Amino acid sequence: MQSTFEPAFAATQALAKDFEANSRHYLSPGYQEAEVRKAFIDKFLIALGWDVNHDWQKNPFEQEVKVETGVAMNGSQRRADYAFCIAPNFRDVRFFVEAKKPFGDITNAQNYFQTIRYGWNAQTPVAILTDFEQFQILDCRYKPDVDTALSHCIQKFHYSEYADPEKFAIIYYLFSRDAVAAGSLDKFAETLPKKRGKAIQRGLFKGGWQSIDEAFLEELDGYRDAMARSFKNRNPELDGETLTEITQRTIDRLVFIRFLEDKMIHPENLISEFGNRLPVTD
Repeated sequence: MQSTFEPAFAATQALAKDFEANSRHYLSPGYQEAEVRKAFIDKFLIALGWDVNHDWQKNPFEQEVKVETGVAMNGSQRRADYAFCIAPNFRDVRFFVEAKKPFGDITNAQNYFQTIRYGWNAQTPVAILTDFEQFQILDCRYKPDVDTALSHCIQKFHYSEYADPEKFAIIYYLFSRDAVAAGSLDKFAETLPKKRGKAIQRGLFKGGWQSIDEAFLEELDGYRDAMARSFKNRNPELDGETLTEITQRTIDRLVFIRFLEDKMIHPENLISEFGNRLPVTD
């Protein structure tokens, strides 16, 4: 790994110098995200050893870097800008990078919430939020909550620090392709402090530590209870066994529809649109 550090450091130093030379332009409102991705963020990730442009990983089913253009569905962005895997496992994402334009401060609750949500849903411990001017490592082990998102930044770097070998080494030995392949992110996650206590683990306060599986099951329990009460109120004659069966069948079907929406097989909010067409009864 040491043999690739120096060229990565040199390439990143050069990018930082280029950014500094014309920073007034790059930090202006007219400079767009697509431009900073092509001119700086892509090259930064390539310096870290990732085949961002798929120059040698030609098979679309065997590419470690998934560069998402973003799919707008009902006004929402459904994919992170970059997702990183390690061969031969192209299925499980190791970390995400969310890119922004460098105009203004990327440190805001919405940006953090969006980035953390990608990582938490994929059960990756950390994710990166960057506009190249800033490189921020966010803790994704906490259930995403916009009100507490800003408290989950682990470390920030300014582009001027990319020329500091010690600062760059932190980024390199965490997120370079060689480092991730060697398990750097799992090892790093083990060093992060964990919240303790039953109330915290069960997510009884906003932003509490909770696995996605636990959160999903907890939400399902709430939906199951509310649905069963609604069915019983409308159909008092239902016995307990029948009520349990129809409630579970309904939940199973709703979860399946959400799966189809997530895979973009069906349009988003299909359930809501169908519900709006149903007749309202007392």
